Amino acid sequence: MLTSAKQYHKYYWKIAILALFIIGVSTFHYLTGTTHKYHGLHEIYRRLYYVPIILAAFWFGLKGGISCAIVVSFFYLPHVIYQWGGSFFTNDLPKTLEIVLYHIIGIVTGFLSQEQMNATAKLRHQAGVLAQAEEQLRHADRLSALGKLSAGIAHEVRNPLASIKGTAEILSDKFKPGDKEYEFVEILIKEVNRLDTVVADFLDFAKPKLPELKLSEINNIILSVLKLTEHQMAKARISLKTHLEDTLPTVYVDPEQIKQVFLNIIINAVQAMPDGGTLEVKSRMDSSKILCVFSDTGLGISKDQQKNLFTPFCTSKKKGTGLGLAIVHRILDGHKGEIKFTSEENKGTCFTISLPVRDV
Repeated sequence: MLTSAKQYHKYYWKIAILALFIIGVSTFHYLTGTTHKYHGLHEIYRRLYYVPIILAAFWFGLKGGISCAIVVSFFYLPHVIYQWGGSFFTNDLPKTLEIVLYHIIGIVTGFLSQEQMNATAKLRHQAGVLAQAEEQLRHADRLSALGKLSAGIAHEVRNPLASIKGTAEILSDKFKPGDKEYEFVEILIKEVNRLDTVVADFLDFAKPKLPELKLSEINNIILSVLKLTEHQMAKARISLKTHLEDTLPTVYVDPEQIKQVFLNIIINAVQAMPDGGTLEVKSRMDSSKILCVFSDTGLGISKDQQKNLFTPFCTSKKKGTGLGLAIVHRILDGHKGEIKFTSEENKGTCFTISLPVRDV
């Protein structure tokens, strides 16, 4: 059934059609004479009232059928009393029972229509669930394939990187700080370290570790991550606001993995505010879940990027791997948690992480 004003607005034209039909038929009733030669027309008009009742039941279900039957009776009853010369009861029983018949039609048709609506809604819900499950399976297949590919590439790349880094460190010992060659070697070591970090991200994504659940304080994890990023936020001219609920229960999580989740979210927020801004961090209880909310006043996420935000290798950063949020999503899946977000370009982004409070 329709419950909101917006939903009712969608069907205003149907209500208008029903009203015009009922008023039209009633007008013909009252304008047509009541002598014997017009009785055939009145019989037709009486049956025409079935049309809006059936339509109302078909469009709006049981309530629609009953409501329309009541309205039709309201319009039809004065005519009957007038035609019968002021007496409600008459020897013409079909006329007396016509109003009862309107309600029977409204109830029966409305009931059948309502059952069909409920069945259709149930099928649509099941279709939505199946579609979501199918999409999750496809997503899992893609992740599995990408994971195997990433693991293979990462292992092949990491060994040569270690050799290059070792060679560069040996070369750096032969030059003094300030030499042009020393500067080149330092750049080489820096870039090798950066590539090693990328490879580590690939390996984290390709071979996720099972969470080692421990009884933990979520606020303590948040504060430890904020301490780690304190210097980076100060350097980026980002002001921090925290609203951490101090009555949160302890929860079984892998502290290191959840720390990685929070760290990725905060680093993304810092990078989204190149000209400074505000990061607001909140924690609170919501039913049987702990909610951790991270809101920034940064550049926001475009609508195109929002569609694939948690898809591996999808990134708008020049130096990003596109695995940060994919890893976050995978870690939270392992904790039976969820991550949601809202974002508006040039206004900011808000990530909400929910973690269930449960026994192991």
